[in-house]
Amino acid sequence: MKKTSIIRVALPLLLTTMFGSCVIYHPHNVDIPLLHEKGEMEVDATFSMTAPLMGAPALNGTFSYAPFNHVGVQVAANLSNTNAYHLQGAAGSFLPMGSNAVLEGYVGYGYGSSVHNTDINSDNTFHRVDGHYNLYFGQVNLGWVNLLGGVFDFGFGFKGGMLYPNFEKNLVQADGTKKFEESFNNSHVLLQPQFVARIGWQSVKISFNMGYAYLTDWPDSFNYFNYEKISVGLGVHFDF
Repeated sequence: MKKTSIIRVALPLLLTTMFGSCVIYHPHNVDIPLLHEKGEMEVDATFSMTAPLMGAPALNGTFSYAPFNHVGVQVAANLSNTNAYHLQGAAGSFLPMGSNAVLEGYVGYGYGSSVHNTDINSDNTFHRVDGHYNLYFGQVNLGWVNLLGGVFDFGFGFKGGMLYPNFEKNLVQADGTKKFEESFNNSHVLLQPQFVARIGWQSVKISFNMGYAYLTDWPDSFNYFNYEKISVGLGVHFDF
């Protein structure tokens, strides 16, 4: 394939990835920490991509800490290129089982917001979708740490909760005035399985994680109120 042909194929795909459609929610790459002892602190930084819309390449950060035996807390942040962010906090308990297995359970709250402008029409108008959501959730994690002499961890998580979006679509006129067109504010049940694998050293590892989100009663016909189903991330994990 000629160089110009490669550019013609790759450039539209890149632009689609970097400037994708409006995404209200996607499965955020929050770390599955697998805390197993008092005083343990973990930090995870991840770059992620989403599908099928390819609308939310994002940076993700997670901080997890065990202040007491069997007690864990976690805060996480997600910032995507679609003018969107997600913040969440959770607290719960962890139970080491044997020398390597860990069972965790958390309950928490998340808040997200996004703003998206469509392309400008011939009459110099465009659509703007903006708003926020509240998420109340619980999560159960099961995994194994310090395998193969301390160089490998892996775990599974299941997140479930209620998502309460509050978004609007407005037509923005050439003079800056907005005309309301549509709102989106029904509640939805969230079901979100996750997976993480880490390899490296005991204190620093390369992490790979992925998640799948399913939201009940989400209209398939909405062109402006979309959500992503799959997220895949690669990052660095620190264990102190």
